[in-house]
Order: sequence, then C-alpha cells, then structure tokens
Amino acid sequence: MRNQRYMGIDYGEKRIGLARADDELMMAVPHRVYEMGDDYEEDVEYLAVYIKSEADAIVIGLPLNKEGKEGQMCVKVREFARELQFKADLPVHFQDERFSTRANEGLLQGMRTEDRKKLIDALAAAGILQTWLDKSKARIELGTPQQKPEEH
Repeated sequence: MRNQRYMGIDYGEKRIGLARADDELMMAVPHRVYEMGDDYEEDVEYLAVYIKSEADAIVIGLPLNKEGKEGQMCVKVREFARELQFKADLPVHFQDERFSTRANEGLLQGMRTEDRKKLIDALAAAGILQTWLDKSKARIELGTPQQKPEEH
C-alpha cells in the first residue's frame, strides 16, 4: 500500500506554485508553476484535473498577516480552496505561509528576475508543504489528532 500523495500550493492571482511530497512523505519538492490566464474558472478546472491526477490531498498556504490574522488575500485563497476542493474532490488542508516566499529568496540570488519569479512560487509551495508535513509527523509521533482543514 502506498502513502497518500500530497500537493502543496502557493496561491497567487498571477501564478500558482505547486510542490509534491516524496513517496516517504519526508520532503517536499518544487514541482511547477502554473501561469493563470484570463479565465479564472477555466484555470481552476484545469488545476483540479491536474492535481487530482498527481495527488490525494492538497495543502494550501494561507497568507496570514504578521499578527496571524486573516486579511483580504486569505478570503481569496479560501475561495480558491473551496472551488478546487469541490472540483477535484480531494481533502484540503491549510498551512500558515508567512515567510515561505521570503525564506527562499536567498536561494535564488544571481538569477534573472523573470526566472526567479517563476521558481520562487514553486519553492514557496514546497516550503508550505514541508512545514505541513513536519507538523503532521510531529502530531502523529505525539499521538495528537490532526485538525480539520477549517480549523487551520
């Protein structure tokens, strides 16, 4: 029996970073960046089909503010997550994504701006997924039940 496959998502209105967990659920790996087009519904439909073929569950970064509160972007992310969950019929988990993009920017110094923009979103998705995997493993090791997606 194989482990569940997880896809991490760094949502943006222009680009969506995607990452996958390895088979042992030890490490998140940047996968690709999806460029959003002019038709939001079409983009969500494509992503739902694509992610369903690659994963059994989704972890989406939630862009909380510095105080840990939800702002306008969180509303957009939650709406995107609802639509994606409905269309892909996969469980969705949320992970605080504060600092996920900034943490990876140093890795990309020296790259052209356009190349860096494309890669940073996939790296951010990997950071989001890695944090969630690490916290999930800690909960399992401690025997703590996992929270339901709406509680994250």
